[in-house]
Amino acid sequence: MRKTLLALALIVAIPGARGEQKNVQLLTGMSDFQLQRTMNFMRASLGVHCDFCHVVNDKTGWDFASDEKGTKRTARHMIQMVEQINQGSFDGNPVVSCTTCHRGTTRPVSLPQLPQAPPPFPTPVAPRPALPPLEEVVKRYAAALGDTSKLQQPRVLKGTREGYDGKPLPLELQEAGGNVHVSMETPNGRLEQALNATGGWARTIKGVQPFNPDEVENFRQLTAAYAPLSPESIPADAKVVGKEKIGDRDTVIVASRINDTMRQRLFFDSATGLLVRRQILKRVPVGEIPQQTDFDDYRDVGGVKFPFFVRLSLVDPWVGSTRRYTDVQLGAKVDDSVFNPPAGSRS
Repeated sequence: MRKTLLALALIVAIPGARGEQKNVQLLTGMSDFQLQRTMNFMRASLGVHCDFCHVVNDKTGWDFASDEKGTKRTARHMIQMVEQINQGSFDGNPVVSCTTCHRGTTRPVSLPQLPQAPPPFPTPVAPRPALPPLEEVVKRYAAALGDTSKLQQPRVLKGTREGYDGKPLPLELQEAGGNVHVSMETPNGRLEQALNATGGWARTIKGVQPFNPDEVENFRQLTAAYAPLSPESIPADAKVVGKEKIGDRDTVIVASRINDTMRQRLFFDSATGLLVRRQILKRVPVGEIPQQTDFDDYRDVGGVKFPFFVRLSLVDPWVGSTRRYTDVQLGAKVDDSVFNPPAGSRS
């Protein structure tokens, strides 16, 4: 029950306790959270649920260590194949992934569709679009936002959160100095979660429990994913790499590298200059795991534009959600005590 309640808000239930990974032969050296996200990348690539490879039954639940299913044994061979292809043909870059061949199906398609219509000749070559310089894109974004210093102030956000089931639940967040407190009314009662410099905790109708390290890692990552992007955080070595249509909007794409295993793609509305989408791509042995945040419904809040619609999409469909804010207070007074576990709790 605790894991179900936690999954409703910001973090995700992780199968198995930390340090209990058993029979992991290839994807080693990962935290439980990182391993779970990688497994969901493979699941999403094939368009299946976890039981396609893993054993589960009504009495004992999930048995992730079991090698009973042939599909799990095949998956190990596929992981090795993907790594060998990327190492041998692409200098170790994650050019090939599970999705390259599977495209959401359990069996890759190896034959072209017939009958074939005659292709045009000569083959059309799309002209390379003229791209604005990085400085212009960042300057337009900063001007469109307004007073960006207000994005660093303590804030209180109220609205609703819609999970994968599409049901809106009342949500309130308080954020200050990297600390976060979220409260939500769920079908199982009130849920509170908080993150501070030393860790995090959750309170349900059953009491208060501390986050384990994987939950802290997940909470921090998801908190950052929902946050508006400051123009100052765009690195000087970022590059304008292309244009793309998102819905009815023309966007300009800015790409940068966050670290050795993570890169970022930012999509700016060509008409307004505002950020429409942010993608984070995390490199793992089987490819790059995407994380996508869409921003919309920007409104002026005390001199700065703030997105009142934020949708986070992940390979974990149970974790991503849509936030629709109805009230945004920047520079709000936030009591630091809300970030600390209640007195007398086990945290």
